[in-house]
Formats: sequence, C-alpha cells, structure tokens
Amino acid sequence: MKTIRHESASRVPPALRAWLLLMAVSLVLLSGCGEKPAYNVVIITIDTLRSDHLGCYGHDRSTSPRIDRFAKAGALFENMVCQSSQTLPSHASIFLGTNPRTHLVISHESVVGAGQTTLAEILKSKGYVTGAFISSHALDSKYGLDQGFDTYWEVHKEATIRVGRLLKTNEGDATTGGVLAWLEQHADSRFFLWVHWFHPHRPYDPPPRYRGAFAGAYNGTATSDPEFIMKVWREEIKLAPEDVEYLSGCYDGEVAFSDAQIGHLLDALSSMDLMENTIVIVTSDHGELLYEHENYFGHDIALYDECIMIPFVIHAPGLVPATRRIGEMVQSLDILPTVLDLLGIKCPSHAEGKSLVPLLGGSGEPTAAAAFSETYPFPEKCEPRHAVRTSEAKLIWKEVRQAPLLKEYYDLGADPRETLNLFPDLPTGAVRLDSVLSGWIEDGGLRPAPIPTARESGRRNILKSLGYLE
Repeated sequence: MKTIRHESASRVPPALRAWLLLMAVSLVLLSGCGEKPAYNVVIITIDTLRSDHLGCYGHDRSTSPRIDRFAKAGALFENMVCQSSQTLPSHASIFLGTNPRTHLVISHESVVGAGQTTLAEILKSKGYVTGAFISSHALDSKYGLDQGFDTYWEVHKEATIRVGRLLKTNEGDATTGGVLAWLEQHADSRFFLWVHWFHPHRPYDPPPRYRGAFAGAYNGTATSDPEFIMKVWREEIKLAPEDVEYLSGCYDGEVAFSDAQIGHLLDALSSMDLMENTIVIVTSDHGELLYEHENYFGHDIALYDECIMIPFVIHAPGLVPATRRIGEMVQSLDILPTVLDLLGIKCPSHAEGKSLVPLLGGSGEPTAAAAFSETYPFPEKCEPRHAVRTSEAKLIWKEVRQAPLLKEYYDLGADPRETLNLFPDLPTGAVRLDSVLSGWIEDGGLRPAPIPTARESGRRNILKSLGYLE
C-alpha cells in the first residue's frame, strides 16, 4: 500500500503553527470551563404573587401586560411549586437550591448560615458585579441573604416608609429608582441583579390609578389592614361577596403596579442593549389566599395551591426558546441549578434542585415526582404545616398542639381549588402520599419544629404591622 504523506502542515512556519495551536486550545478552554460566561443575570421576585392572577396564566383581568408580553418572548413554566409560603425561607430555597429543612431557614426569624453558598457568592467568584434591591424587612441583611452581594439595597433603610406601606406613586417607587440607577452604573460590567418588589403583599394599597382600575366603586367597610383581616380570620366579621371582590380588586391593583415596575426595568435593559445577553427571570416567593380557605387573606399559615403555585418566566435569547409553555411540575429550588447550567458553571453538589434546561429544550423529564412545601408560622397563629404535591394530588398535614395531625388530601384533577378533603375516605393516593410525606419529614428531622422566640421587639412590631402577628 502506498503511504500518503500530508506535507501541507509541514510547510506552515513553526511559529505560526504554535500560535494556531495556542488559539485553538484557548477557544476550547473558554467554551468549556464556564469561567467567562457571556450573559448577565437578572432575577425578579414579586412578593406574594400567585400565578393565576397574571394574564399569561389565565387571569381574566388585565393585571400584567408587561409580564404577558415578556412571557411570549421567553419560556413560561405553568406549574412551579415554591418550598415555603413565607418570604425568607422561600427566597433562601431560590438562592441556595435546597429545601428549608436542609438550609434550616424555616421561618421569619431564621438566619442563612455563613457556611451556606448562595447564587450571588458563586457568580461573584466568577467575576460578576452583584447587586440586590430589597423591598421587605423579611429579607433584611441581618438574616443572611446578603451573602455574595456587593450592593444590598434595602428600601426601609433608603426611603421614607409609612407603617406597613411603601410610599409609591402612579408611576414608580423608591426600589425602582434605586434599581435603574444601579443598572446604569454597571451596564458595562458582567452583573447579577436581584430585584424584589413587595407590593402585592398585604395591606393591598395600590396607587389610586390602579385601585380605580381593578377595585371599582365600593361602599362597604372591608379593608386589608392587619387588624381587620385578623377579625375576619377569627370569624368575628363575615364578608359579603362584594367585600371579597373589592379586596381581590385591590390585590389585582397591586399586581398591576408591580407589573409596571417590571416594565420600567425591562425598558431600561432594552435601552441599554442588554436584553440580548441577559438571562431575565420573573418569579415569586409564594402566592396569597384571597378568602378561598380558612377565611384568610394572606399566605403564611397555608399550603393550598393559591399560596404555593407561583409564576416562573425566563427569557434569554440564544439560550431559551421563545413562546414556549412547559406543563411539567417544577420547583423554586430548581432556579439556582438552571441559571448555573445556562451559564456553563458547575452546580454545587449540595443542591437539591435540578436544572430546567432539558425541559426548556423539549426533551427533559419533570425535575421531581413530588414537591414538598412547609410553613412554620408564629405559634400564636397556628402550628407548622407540611405538604407534598404531585401533578395529580396534594396532601397537607396540619400540626395541632396536643392533638393528632389534621390531614387533607385533594384530587387536583377533579378538584383544582381544593374544596373537598378526601382523606377521611383513605383513597389509595392519600395513603401513598401520607407515607411519602412521613418518610420525608422523618428523614429531614425538624419534628416537632417550634419557632424560636423572637429576640428583637422591633422585628416583632414590623411583623405585626404586616399582619403576621396579632
């Protein structure tokens, strides 16, 4: 056989050949190691935003034109479950990628341990400039989620606030102004920005233009002030349908105002030509009961779908397909692995969430067959509650002081509003989920799990003003 010699390479000057080899190796390293990801990251969390009050999730009111338009340009997950119906634990799961009974931030008085590694710390280690703009005392820096942030802006330290209410106008608020100023300053950097708006939270107090658009004329006496809501919960006051409609309209006004703030941020990103190289996520920490269960307006005591099903929309040109709707059940703790996967950064081994990138590509499986949620309210309100949810059913445990657990089982296909508790009949699905939830709680400890006594009277006064305490 004749040997064929390739002599063209030998005619390349040695110096040029060495340079070409060096460039080839550099390109491989840069593309594979993830040390210099090409995208910024913006995560927007709207406090107390239940998904079914957005147009893109089927709401019949025009509460969310900007989010709806944003969702059409990106991907929307129809069934995302949060891990807690309280603000601090839920955000900890988002930024740590683990369940509350793993990261141990289980209540409003918990603290993120210094040994925990947050998404901000990971991205900061990769050269990102990191900034957070926070609109709630529940996320105060003293509770530890400031780890990894170069800037941790807190509205109650930066702007004038009325008790229980953030000052705002028809067009914007202090948080929005702070975000836009920071973004302009860091537009030329690789950045990670977390923006948290608080407005849909009680008391529902939208600016006049938004109140008028959704609450309409009302001659009753119902308000969303904490004292009134507590009386409603204790059944000292019975609400008429028009009262519930009015308060729900005020909530929708707050949603619409929040949507407008998101619009200001998206417009700024577009005007700075940043949308094409920025991963933008819109989500929430938890939802809100609007009198559907337990005569309650709020979230901290409940694990019904109104409280734990949250929106999740992601936009990243070149990484995320547009106009995609994904029906598989996913979880808040999947957010950290997803962001890191999109950036080509290795996910920490301790993360319990899974990347949603395969689902975004249309070839993945649900990240979990069952999702777990818990809430640890202040004992003067109620005892801890735990839930396991699948795509078909839900089981809720309600701890009762010195009494057996109360258990509720719902067939979500036949009863999506969770109105008929089937547990007393012990259907097969209820028995199975009861075993699943029992095993998960026993494996994770925290049973029983009393809330630590508050050490800061000022903290308790703030929580009272927000309706968490009597």
